[in-house]
Amino acid sequence: MNNPLRRRRSLAAALTAALAVALAATLAACAADSSGSPSASQEATGPRPTAGDQLRLVLSRQLTSVNPHKGGSPDSQGAVVGSVYEALTAISPETEVVPSLATSWKQLSDLEWSFTIRTDAVFSDGTPLTADTIVWNFQQLLDPNYKGTSGAPLRKFVGSVTSPDPTTILFHLTAPAIDLPGRLWNDYIVDPTFAQSHNIDTESLGSGPYKIDQLDLENGATLSLNPHYAGPKPQFSSVKYTVLASEAQRVAAIQAGEADIVLNVEPLSLDAFEDSTTYDTILGVGPQPLVLAINEEKTGTPLADVRVRQALNYATDKKTIIHGLFKDAVEPLPGQVLFEPYQQEDPDVKAYPYDPKKAKKLLTEAGYADGFSLEVDVPSGTYVSADLASQAIAAQWAEVGVKLTITQTPFPAWIDRQYGDVQKGADLVYIMWGGQYRDGFQLFDPFTSDHIQSDVVAPTFDDLVRRLQAATDEKAQRELVDEAVQNYYDEAHTVFLYPSPFTAVISRAVTWEPRPSRYLYAQEVGRA
Repeated sequence: MNNPLRRRRSLAAALTAALAVALAATLAACAADSSGSPSASQEATGPRPTAGDQLRLVLSRQLTSVNPHKGGSPDSQGAVVGSVYEALTAISPETEVVPSLATSWKQLSDLEWSFTIRTDAVFSDGTPLTADTIVWNFQQLLDPNYKGTSGAPLRKFVGSVTSPDPTTILFHLTAPAIDLPGRLWNDYIVDPTFAQSHNIDTESLGSGPYKIDQLDLENGATLSLNPHYAGPKPQFSSVKYTVLASEAQRVAAIQAGEADIVLNVEPLSLDAFEDSTTYDTILGVGPQPLVLAINEEKTGTPLADVRVRQALNYATDKKTIIHGLFKDAVEPLPGQVLFEPYQQEDPDVKAYPYDPKKAKKLLTEAGYADGFSLEVDVPSGTYVSADLASQAIAAQWAEVGVKLTITQTPFPAWIDRQYGDVQKGADLVYIMWGGQYRDGFQLFDPFTSDHIQSDVVAPTFDDLVRRLQAATDEKAQRELVDEAVQNYYDEAHTVFLYPSPFTAVISRAVTWEPRPSRYLYAQEVGRA
C-alpha cells in the first residue's frame, strides 16, 4: 500500500492548545470549531536549514531495555533496537514485508518454510553473523524458560528452526502460518557469545547500521556507525535519541531548535509551527487502534458483565473527543480493531454509537443503577492527548453514573503493572495496539486472553484467533477474521476508541519518509 502520511501544506485551524486544555476538562473542547482535515499537515517555505553533524531524534517514552528479544514500543526502545539490530525480514514505510537478513523465502508446505540468507552480515565488533547464529537465536526464543518476550508468539506455531547449509534457514511449524515472513520482522538477531557473556538489557551488539555508544534508559541513547555494516551507509555518523516524556518538553525542544524529528506532538500544538520556516508538520491517521483495555479478571469486578462493557462503549462520545482534541484527523474505530487504509474492515460491524440512555439502561439491567467506580491507568506522555482524552471520557461516563479515576504512570512502571498481579492492576488501561503489515493477523494477539498484557476472558475469540492464524487459504482466513471481529464487538471485550493520530514535527534540514507505525529508525533519515 502507499504510505498515507506525507508533508503537505496545512489547512487553516482555529483551535489553540490553551483553549483545548481549558475546554477538555469540561468537555466543551469537544465542541470547539476546527477546520483541520484527516491529512492536514504543514510544509514550510523559505530558505532550507542545514542539518548538523549529529541527528537529533526525540522519543516520548523511557526505554525499558535494549534487549532485542523483548520487543519494544515504537516511541521507545523499538526505534533504537531497530537501528542497531537486524531480523530476517523488515517492514517498509509502506507497511510491506521486505528482505533484511533474508534475501528471499519460499513456503515448501503448510508446515515448512525456507529462507535464503545473506552471507555479508557482520556484527559491529567484526564477528560474522551466520546461519548458525540465526538458529541459536530462534532456539532461545522457542525455549519456554527463556526471558525474551518475543518468543511467546513464536512458540504458538513454530516447532523448530534448522540450517541445512550456510545460506538456508528452515522453519518447521506446528501450525500453518501463511504470513510467516511478516511475523518475523522484529525477531532480531544477537551474537550468541555476546548474549551469554553480557547483560543485553543494557548492552548491545548488533549487525545493523548503528551501534550504541551511550545508554541512559531514562533519558535516551547516543549511536555511531557500525563500521562493519553491509548495507547502505547512513547519512548521519552520529545519532542522539532523547526521551522527552511530556508535551511541554517536546514543544520546548522544537521551539529551541534542538530536535530534527519529534513524534507524538499533540495536534493542537502543531498550530504553533504553522508559519515556521524551519519545520514541517504532519497530522494523519496511524495504523494502531487506541482502546481502553478491560480487566475482566479482577475479583468482583462489574466489568465481568458484558452489559457493563457494552454500556461503557455506548457512554463514550468518541466523535466529540476526536473533534476537540485531534482536529478530526481520525474517525471512531468501526467497532473493531481493523480499519482502512491499513486493514480490511468487516463491513457488517459498525462503531458503537454514543447513546448514554442505552448505556444507563444496560447498567440498570446489570444491577448497577447507582453506578460504580473504576480506575484507568494512562502512561505519562506516551499517547497523543491521552491525558485530555481520558479526562473527557471520565466526564462522559460520569453522566451515566460511572466514576472514573485517572492514574498517570511513567511508562516503565505502567508496563510493570500490566505484567504484575491482575488483582492489583487497573480496571482499564489506555493503550495502543496494532499490526505492522496488512493482513497480518497477529495484531489480534494483544486482545486474546493469554497475552502478557491482557486481562480479558475471551475463550471464543481466542479459539477463532488460533484458527484464523493457522488458516491455509485467504478466503477461509477472512471468514474467521470476520467471525472473530463480530464476537469481540458483541462481547465488548474492550472499549473501542479511535485510530492513533499520527503527528510529527520534522526539520526541513532532513529527509524522512514517515512510518505510520512510528518506528523512528535513524538509518532512514537523510540530509535534505
